[in-house]
Amino acid sequence: MKNIFRILAAGVLISWSLNAFADKTITIMSYNVHNGVGLDGKCDHKRLAEVIKARKPDFVGIQEVDSCTNRSNHAYVLGDIAEAAGLIPTYAPAIKYDGGLYGIGILSKNMPDSVSLFPLPGREEQRVLVVTYFENIIIANSHFSLTQEDALESVKIVKTILDNAKNRPVIFMGDLNSHPDSPVIQDLNRYFKIVSSDAPTFPADKPNERIDFIMVSDGTPFAVEAAEVVPDDIASDHRPITVTLTLPE
Repeated sequence: MKNIFRILAAGVLISWSLNAFADKTITIMSYNVHNGVGLDGKCDHKRLAEVIKARKPDFVGIQEVDSCTNRSNHAYVLGDIAEAAGLIPTYAPAIKYDGGLYGIGILSKNMPDSVSLFPLPGREEQRVLVVTYFENIIIANSHFSLTQEDALESVKIVKTILDNAKNRPVIFMGDLNSHPDSPVIQDLNRYFKIVSSDAPTFPADKPNERIDFIMVSDGTPFAVEAAEVVPDDIASDHRPITVTLTLPE
């Protein structure tokens, strides 16, 4: 009988060890939300949140979002979306706008350990890179300039994240305002692997441009379980993209 208990106990320990070192599957979304204004002209933050909730993401990179502007009735838009989606917001203002701020953000299931903001060049408007650091992963999001020269300069700044990653996988995503064959994306391909779908994402009603991307740092072992352009053609002027990845724990 004692031997049976020892065998059972050993089985439990082996099972626990396997689970403790099992790979981790996460879902990432990138979404240019057009500040909540859909193609029907309606501003509906809850509608956006429902699109996000339906995919059950662990992390979401958000672009084009206000904080306390006059046009948004002084609402913290990212916070409203986060609350409705059941996620935690991290806001990154790029510019002052209409009595408040305008920028990007990251939504996550857990609070990041730390956050860094990096100003990026933009001749039409200044841009920003937001980086959230977690124990086992780094999540970064941006909305690149429409000017190619500025976007290429931004790639150099994005690369610095890798220099301080400390062996953690880096997920980089965003509306990069660049096509897959552009010098900007080709430059990023030196440091990252694109894992998002190759289907077009903009404009939402009749997409014919692929300018939204999700990438994983080169050298990171991963498996793509699913990659999708979400078929929502009303909540924003972009369609959101999602990727489900398996990464080593």
